This record gives sequence, structure tokens and C-alpha cells, in this order.
Amino acid sequence: MTDLQAGREWLSTLKGRHSVYHLGKADIKDEELTAYLKEIFSLVPSSFNARSQRILLLLGKESMLFWKDLVPIALEKNYEACPGEKEVLDRRRDLCESFSKGNGTILFFNDSKIGRALKSSFKEYAPSVDRFMAQEIGMDEYAMWLGLSKIGLGASLQHFLGLDTAVRAAYETDPDWILDAQMPFGSIEKAPEPKDTSHDPGHFRVVR
Repeated sequence: MTDLQAGREWLSTLKGRHSVYHLGKADIKDEELTAYLKEIFSLVPSSFNARSQRILLLLGKESMLFWKDLVPIALEKNYEACPGEKEVLDRRRDLCESFSKGNGTILFFNDSKIGRALKSSFKEYAPSVDRFMAQEIGMDEYAMWLGLSKIGLGASLQHFLGLDTAVRAAYETDPDWILDAQMPFGSIEKAPEPKDTSHDPGHFRVVR
């Protein structure tokens, strides 16, 4: 039996998700938050049920140091060869400062050895395995983002580059874990501007 009313209520969850850049410390226990995010992670599907997704959850001081030290140092190295990009670097630093004030940061990875194993076991799908893994980590990121939004926390999905070596050294992650994105989260200190959700009619086609 279909229930469009329940669907409309679910749409309110989607509408509540925004990119929030101005973060603070929300009053929530780390243990409760961790259990909540773990459950979300366990419910996200994966191709062949291989579970190639990996999560590193940084909380409290660890998240602050990630945005105060690790990321800015990596940014400096990335922009050393681009002296004309100082304004871009300054904007990135401002973001790091804001993110450091939140409750935590989720680091999303794909485990490349799982991909290699799948390509070996399912040779007919080998050309598509990387695409499948990208879809899986995307579902993780969206599910976590919606989950955080649902409990009143703000977040954004970031793709700071050049962090792999520093992250591996700082947190002793498996060399096969490939960093895909970072999601800082916390209380919403400044509401985001509303966005236009309209689209070109040709972007959504219906064939009967």
C-alpha cells in the first residue's frame, strides 16, 4: 500500500539539508552521536555487499586539530607553486577556521583493495567497479548528511585536495584507503541562504 503523505514528510528531510559553513558546538554526547552515525553507515547499501566504504570519525580536539593544523599545512604546500592564488588560499583558511569550531568531522574513504578483489572475482563487471564504488561512497555521504540534518546539526561536504599522505601519517590509516571527502559538522551558527531548486524541464523526462 502506497503512502504519499509519508513520502511528503520524507521530502521535508531532503529540503532541510543544506551546506552549512558556520559551525559551533552542539549539545550532544559523543557516544550518542557515534552510535547514531554507525547505524546510518550500517544501513547504506554496497555493490555485491562488499562494503568498500570506510569512515574515520574525528571528534572534539581531533577534529579541531584537523582543521587548525593538518589541512592548513597541506593547503600551504598545495599553493606554494601558485603565488597568484593567495585570495583562494585565504578563503580556504577562513573555512578551516569555521570548521574547527564544530563538533566533529567525518572522513570518507574507499578501500581500493576491495575494488581490486571485485575486479578479479567479477571480471565482466571489472570496468564498472570504480563507478560502483563512487556511487557507494556518495550514498554514504548523502545518508550521513541527511542524518545530521535530521537531528538539527549543520554540515557540508568538502573535497580538500592533497590530504592523503598527511591523513595516513596522522591517523595510521590503511594505505589502501583512498580519501574521498571530508564532512565537518556542528551546530548551525548562521543559517544558509535558500537555494533555487528549479531545473530545466528537459533534465527530468517521463516516458509512458
